[in-house]
Amino acid sequence: QALVCESAYPKRSTTGFDKSRLDMILALLERKLELPLGHYDVFINVTGGVKITESACDLAVVAAIISSFRNRPLSRESIFVGELSLNGEIRDIFNLDERLKEAATQNFKNAICPKKPSTKPALKVFEAGQISQVLEWM
Repeated sequence: QALVCESAYPKRSTTGFDKSRLDMILALLERKLELPLGHYDVFINVTGGVKITESACDLAVVAAIISSFRNRPLSRESIFVGELSLNGEIRDIFNLDERLKEAATQNFKNAICPKKPSTKPALKVFEAGQISQVLEWM
């Protein structure tokens, strides 16, 4: 989950997600997507008391931030999976085929990820190689 709101004294806060990783993602969104997040509070919360240490959730955090910033809800049927590089590239992740297979068993219908899986998944896959392409799915 993400909450983004305008503030005179912007704060960044995370629960269950690495704060320095959030700072990097916010800088990347400002640079590559020209979002003025330096004037906004940004709060990230991973529900259920889970702590995420894997960078494969970077794309999901980006989607949540953009969703809150634009006040547009994300589809409950979509997942976002991918690691971000410092130049805005969405990098491949370990075990993509298995993750998509599991997502399909959890009734997800769409996946936005860095590449098409090697096997035919039971959900629709959208390939995004750059962070700017994520806006196309939102």
